[in-house]
Amino acid sequence: MRKLPSDYKRWLGPLAALLLLLLALQQWLALNQLGQRWQRLPYQNSASALADFAEFQALRALTAEDSDAQQQLVTELSQSPFVLGARLYDGGGRLLAAVTPNKSNSSRDYVRAIYQQERIAGFLQLNMASAALNDEQMSIWRRIYQHLSWLLPLTSALGALLVFTLLRLRRPSDFQ
Repeated sequence: MRKLPSDYKRWLGPLAALLLLLLALQQWLALNQLGQRWQRLPYQNSASALADFAEFQALRALTAEDSDAQQQLVTELSQSPFVLGARLYDGGGRLLAAVTPNKSNSSRDYVRAIYQQERIAGFLQLNMASAALNDEQMSIWRRIYQHLSWLLPLTSALGALLVFTLLRLRRPSDFQ
């Protein structure tokens, strides 16, 4: 085996440390992005966020008494992957528009009262698919574990290299 000149030996340690640091940084950034996605997930997929978004359109459709606009609203809401069905009721509880959900054991209903000034103009009912949210959460957790399984050994190797380098700097005669 051919020996490397001493100039190359001097740079192997710092280059290895830099490579380990860059790989660890890449895993850390991926974890950071997953963390941000995890924090936004419940809000993006929750019934209250969808109802907040649809409240103005629902009020407009209710006050205009436009059955096409009412049906279009519940159809658009039910197209979300986390909504199994949607219903719009008037202030008296009469059903105005509906997209009925397929029966599912893993769903929950969310009802939002829609107000016009100080009185109830109607109700918006969303049938949420909790299984889809759980699947998305599990997908994120799997990716977090995958990145951690790389990050922990990388940082351990980087720490060992740093300790080795510091020991070598303290006692250069012992390692030569």
